[in-house]
Amino acid sequence: MVLINKAINEVTVKLVYYGPGLCGKTTNLEKIYGNPKLDKKGKMISMSTETDRTLFFDFMPMELGTVGGQKVRVQLYTVPGQVFYDATRKLVLRGADGVVFVADSQNNMHESNLDSLKNLKANLRINRLDPDKVAIVFQYNKRDLPNIDSVDDMSAYLKPGNAPVVEASAIQGLGVTATLRAAITRILENLKNNVNTMLEEAAPLAAPDMTAKSGATAGSAGAPKFSMRTENGTFRTVTSTPNPFDAAAAAITEPEEDPFSNEPAAQPAAHGGNGKAEMESMLQSARDVVRALETALDKARQNERSLAEKLARL
Repeated sequence: MVLINKAINEVTVKLVYYGPGLCGKTTNLEKIYGNPKLDKKGKMISMSTETDRTLFFDFMPMELGTVGGQKVRVQLYTVPGQVFYDATRKLVLRGADGVVFVADSQNNMHESNLDSLKNLKANLRINRLDPDKVAIVFQYNKRDLPNIDSVDDMSAYLKPGNAPVVEASAIQGLGVTATLRAAITRILENLKNNVNTMLEEAAPLAAPDMTAKSGATAGSAGAPKFSMRTENGTFRTVTSTPNPFDAAAAAITEPEEDPFSNEPAAQPAAHGGNGKAEMESMLQSARDVVRALETALDKARQNERSLAEKLARL
């Protein structure tokens, strides 16, 4: 949900990176955050499990200009890939204006990719967001590995439709910024065209079921173990609609064009009353995520004790 803060003349949009476990969501955010030209950014917050992480930070893409005379701030999130953390994924998706679906290109990841995409659409609907209207970009990651599917094969089973598709190797920083730019552009197009992404006639949003479990796939399992811890070249961009980032379709051996401006960052304006209300809302959302993670941790500890007891009896 777009937040408009008149006090500081700023529009805030939310972009969530979604996909199966270990597909490269966290690597994408780390490459973006590590960009030396990205200076107007907030602190990265990370909650780590044994096989995946939930990250958050915000930044202002100065090169994209303004919307209606207002600066744009982008909040970037990742979600845990494992099915164990479905309640957390629901919470993180709340109010999302756009989604980057990170698919693993390895040919043994069909099931995991499809399960995660199905889960994404279901969780968008639970949050009363229309999967057909929310800005979605598909990133086919891990293109540097052997035994990968072709772009055509992946598109045949993932069916991205009119959504842009970007090839990437996030670990090498390839295709990361092209993906980000495509996603932000689609969000801003929705905003400028007044696209309503809500499912108005959906049932009232219920609290997520923190006890529900789902079956794990080969690429999604992982025992939870929490800890706290605080790009260059490109692949071509393939879309089924005209691509706004022609530069991203350069040869794979050429450096990827950096989307961030060299211009000095403007000094932030002082926060007024509306800024306080926005911060309080963001704080409450953060608390909701923390509670969900704490509940998941308690559940994991219970499972650990149960498995230990069963093992002792063998």
